[in-house]
Amino acid sequence: MFELLFLLLPFAAAYGYYMGRQSVRDKKEKSSTVRNNNYLRGVEYLLNNEKDRAVDKFIAYLNESDPSFESNLALGNLFRKRGEVDRAISLHEALANNPKLDVAENEISRVELARDFISAGLLDRAERILLDLVEIPRQHAAAAALLVKVYEQERDYHKAIEIALTYRNVLGSSSLSQLSHYYCQCAVQDVMAGNKETAYASYQHALDVYPDSVRARLEYADLLIKDKKLKEAYIKVKEVSELDPNSGLLCLDLIRKCFPNKADPDLRFALEDLVRRTHSAEAMVDLVQSVELISGKEDAEVQLLAFIKEKPSLKLFSALIGLRSRDSDDAKANDVVVQLKSLIDAQIATNPRFSCSRCGFKSKMMFWQCPSCRRWDTITPIRGLDGD
Repeated sequence: MFELLFLLLPFAAAYGYYMGRQSVRDKKEKSSTVRNNNYLRGVEYLLNNEKDRAVDKFIAYLNESDPSFESNLALGNLFRKRGEVDRAISLHEALANNPKLDVAENEISRVELARDFISAGLLDRAERILLDLVEIPRQHAAAAALLVKVYEQERDYHKAIEIALTYRNVLGSSSLSQLSHYYCQCAVQDVMAGNKETAYASYQHALDVYPDSVRARLEYADLLIKDKKLKEAYIKVKEVSELDPNSGLLCLDLIRKCFPNKADPDLRFALEDLVRRTHSAEAMVDLVQSVELISGKEDAEVQLLAFIKEKPSLKLFSALIGLRSRDSDDAKANDVVVQLKSLIDAQIATNPRFSCSRCGFKSKMMFWQCPSCRRWDTITPIRGLDGD
């Protein structure tokens, strides 16, 4: 009997070993299934534009994965995108201080750590890291772009310009528009300080680095108007309308200043040129008013009806109601018409005039940098029936 038990011991040991291996395999398969499910669910949420839930699933996926430099780096980035900047900083800081990483991995970790500090508003700490990294040839582009962003947030536009010019080749042509805005920001500061000559020079620098700059021309023109140089100012405004078909509203404000006399035939010619280039509804209304003063109400109405046929708009319809209400002899009917015009004008007044093409931010004011997504040159006039 004992001999039989002794003979069965190897089989028992083999069976125990097999069952142990099977248990470990089952756990690994279960863990792998959980990871894959998290990843697939994350992709599904991403496709359905549920970004927050997608990030949660991707974080869970990375937490289940074997820790590696790439997964830890990605995990920190996801923490930052979700707003958990403290966790991102902690993770990227640990990577940056890890002596086992090679030089390139250490540099990448420090770049991501600088991004974390920028997101947290710790700009001085980000600047210290980036000033070291920007000296490393393979980190020129990433570090210079982030350093420019730091100085932009600090409103130190002179330093932003210095870095952008120094690393102009690696930043690429897409940075030139942004660089022109920094010159314009410096010019605005100069105007506020009473340094007009310096402001003129800054606007010229903006045009030198980016000849298609709409902002530089418009603000240059506004400065010329303040100096009573109306003809020179109008030349700049006309250049803007030639460059940008969406600049009607922006140009119109300056044209009104260039030609303060509404009965001036030159104003009519300027408005006709603006309408032809930009098809701005508000410019059309101003042109109709100019036509009425110079040629009479009948010509103005003919012109207005042609505009309405070409481009139906609440602004044009309101102008037509106003034009015709002055012909009515029926006081009661005229009151109704006036009330209708007031309702339309109130609706127009409540509507935003500009929107961001990137994030959808809407505003009644023009911003060269979107207050929401912080992108430059994405705010444009709203078009359509109740827009311009």
